[in-house]
Amino acid sequence: MKHVKILLPLTAAAMIGFPADASAQAPMEPDARGYIGGGLGYFRLNDEDFLDEDDDLKDNRWAWRVFGGIEANRVFSLEVGYVDFGESEDGNATMEADGWTIAGMAALPITPFFAPYARVGQLFWDRDREFGPLSRSDSGNDMFYGLGARFTLSRNVDLRLEYDRMAIDDTDLDMGSVNVQFRF
Repeated sequence: MKHVKILLPLTAAAMIGFPADASAQAPMEPDARGYIGGGLGYFRLNDEDFLDEDDDLKDNRWAWRVFGGIEANRVFSLEVGYVDFGESEDGNATMEADGWTIAGMAALPITPFFAPYARVGQLFWDRDREFGPLSRSDSGNDMFYGLGARFTLSRNVDLRLEYDRMAIDDTDLDMGSVNVQFRF
């Protein structure tokens, strides 16, 4: 009877952790699939080089993003996306920015339902800045990196929680986001 009390919870935990279709989602299975998704993020902006050394722009704002990509398997993927940082303001200083991204991702599937991942890529950005009557527009590209966790909700839907560290020239952007990814 003592063994039944121990085996029953272990069996239940194993059944929850490893569903019947878990073998269909093997991490290294060469099953290339496309995906699309989007999400909302909240970022912290710190622009210490706004127009001159005395003017700083610091703000926290919401952002939105869309993305699409291809998974070579559940470990490696390549992704392109668009992120809109909206307009940030601090007193007389404002900045509006957006950009396109391309990134490689590598995940470590711990279970069929949970995989932490890292990503690294390039942000191709456009930015408009104003300080009172003065304005300036520029564009460029900078490398970014991020960490996240992927939660498989169903065979074709994932929830992704991410933290990205981006830079727009001398402006640092730290963004946390919640994203939904649809695989097809």
